[in-house]
Amino acid sequence: MLWGFFEKVVIADRISILVNTVYGDYMSYGGFKMAVATILFVFQVYCDFAGYSDIAVGTARILGIDLMQNFRQPYFSKSIAEFWRRWHISLSTWFRDYLYIPLGGNRRGQLVRYRNVMIVFLVSGLWHGASWNYALWGGIHGFYQVFGKLTKPWRQGMIEKYHIRTDCFSWRALQTVVTFFLVDFAWLFFRAPGAMAAFRIIRNSVRHCNPFQLLNGGLYSMGLSRANMKLLMMSLIILAVVDFLRGKGELRQKFLSQNKWFYYGITYGGLLCILFFGIYGEGYYPGQFLYFQF
Repeated sequence: MLWGFFEKVVIADRISILVNTVYGDYMSYGGFKMAVATILFVFQVYCDFAGYSDIAVGTARILGIDLMQNFRQPYFSKSIAEFWRRWHISLSTWFRDYLYIPLGGNRRGQLVRYRNVMIVFLVSGLWHGASWNYALWGGIHGFYQVFGKLTKPWRQGMIEKYHIRTDCFSWRALQTVVTFFLVDFAWLFFRAPGAMAAFRIIRNSVRHCNPFQLLNGGLYSMGLSRANMKLLMMSLIILAVVDFLRGKGELRQKFLSQNKWFYYGITYGGLLCILFFGIYGEGYYPGQFLYFQF
């Protein structure tokens, strides 16, 4: 529960100030500022959704109930297919069991398989709302998967032709970075006010692409002060480290097996961090959990 509250009130709600500022007046911001807002929205939606999932899992454990984990470090995925095995696992498995498999799954040939994948992702987009931007978000993810399957033989041939090593860190890092930016691009359609707004944002980003606007203090004109931006960067580093360690094993059990001074030090230190650095209280309109609207 403590980690879930940290994700929500320290990271997600702080990011929401910047993202809402930029997306609320997207025609006034250049390409790199929009890129920063979109990249940060990736972490906002993750921390917001994973945060309340962790709070729910922790609350259930207090009551003696074990709930499934809904996220498994999705932004460390090395492909879009792997991303969807790690992201919103409860909904993904539901769509697999009750839509993809009844449609025939991958048992009736490749064309039917690709059709089923597109149907599942289009429906998953519409599940979030009857809007074209959600349908496009789902359709983009479906296209990613179909395109990846179609081009796999070609990509494998290129790897063999140029003797590219795939068993090393550099290759895995490249896969992770490419997957992250593909997912990030799709999130733009999810966050935009509508489908046409998403295309305007893309067009405006290409036309007004000036990286120097981030070096002249423009980064601090997007709703967050310099101190809040530094705090946000530190929080994101903590998020990345914790997610990396969770991917290496059951972090909670390792944490509980430590000496009491360490255990209580981290616990109370985390609580104080939430109280001091969380975005809440008088003068701030608390942002609801993003997925409460779906």
